[in-house]
Amino acid sequence: MKCILATLRVACVAFVICLPLTVLSTTLDAAEEAEQSLEKARKAIAARSFDQAELQLERVLMLVPEHAEARVILASLMAQLGRLETALLLLQSLIDDPRTEDDYRQRLRGIYALIAQAPRLASSTQMPDAMASDPDKRGYWRGEIGLGHSSNPLARTAASELPLTIADSVINLPLSDRPIRGNQIQASIARLGPDQGFDLNLTSVSLSGGQIGHAAAGRVSAWGAIAGPLYWQAQAQQSLDDQRRYTFGLSLAEGRNRLTLAAFREPTRGETGQFLRYEHRVLPLAGGLWSAGIERGHHTEQTPDYLRASITGEYNLGKQRFLVVNWGYQGDLSGYNPLLENNSRRWLETRSVAFERHFVLGTQKVVVLRALANERRSNLTIFSFRDLGLQVSLLATWL
Repeated sequence: MKCILATLRVACVAFVICLPLTVLSTTLDAAEEAEQSLEKARKAIAARSFDQAELQLERVLMLVPEHAEARVILASLMAQLGRLETALLLLQSLIDDPRTEDDYRQRLRGIYALIAQAPRLASSTQMPDAMASDPDKRGYWRGEIGLGHSSNPLARTAASELPLTIADSVINLPLSDRPIRGNQIQASIARLGPDQGFDLNLTSVSLSGGQIGHAAAGRVSAWGAIAGPLYWQAQAQQSLDDQRRYTFGLSLAEGRNRLTLAAFREPTRGETGQFLRYEHRVLPLAGGLWSAGIERGHHTEQTPDYLRASITGEYNLGKQRFLVVNWGYQGDLSGYNPLLENNSRRWLETRSVAFERHFVLGTQKVVVLRALANERRSNLTIFSFRDLGLQVSLLATWL
């Protein structure tokens, strides 16, 4: 009997001693297997075998749920496959994780913002995974060049007369400027990073139909992180009618919400002012991804203050086909001009729809064919217009 008890004691001691070693061995095996699966996922992404890559990344997270790099790469993959909701949830889980270092959390916020700003582009071009996983990669370049033709590129009204209110009577003034078809050349270059970036857009319009004319527009924007979710942003732009505007402000961006307070100057109109804007981005609704915004603007000179609202929806129709719809409304808070419609408060309603077909040429090159229709309605005739157009462009990204 004593012999049996002694044998049991020895067995128990051996079990207690060996148990931690067994657990440690199992943990090491899981971590090693996770790294092997991660390497297989990278190779599958390089070979554009996205289904296999997704399986390998899910295996990594099954073995090591807190594996941050796998979550970031999987988020990038989900964005490329058009599953933006999953991509943003994966990034948000890392942003909310208290173990995430502050510097890395700031970069993740930037990656989140890049995807949220242009969902359909995220599913067309490969945002390099190295930007998220390699500390030396602080961003990537995106360039686009395109040609187009539209029925009314200068957004002129189709009305033949402009009613003016003079001395309690209405005079109809003939309008000589009519909608004119035109060709467009567009080019853009951007440096997009998690904590800073800039974007330059140029447009040139040549009028057709026997008309001799040319118009150009441009916009340059820059932004950068200050601390946590606080960013600065600046913009300078010139429209096709030679109106210039300069803006500088601060944005508080957290997740899908962004609040912006900015001041602006419009030298060609002799105006200055401020605006406060709130945006909510990438909201899954009615089968699409929607973004909405509301803005309150104040002018310090003669131009009326305004309220503005906008809604944009993107639908992934499959096979690299996308439908983009937009609705916007602006209402002035006082009369626009004493000569127009008895100094009525101007309102503008803008609607647009675009159908896009993307042709992927490689991991980071896409040809985009786009058909679009724009319409703006207003109680003041001079601000109403319609435009139909076709565009083709080449979009590329690189480190």
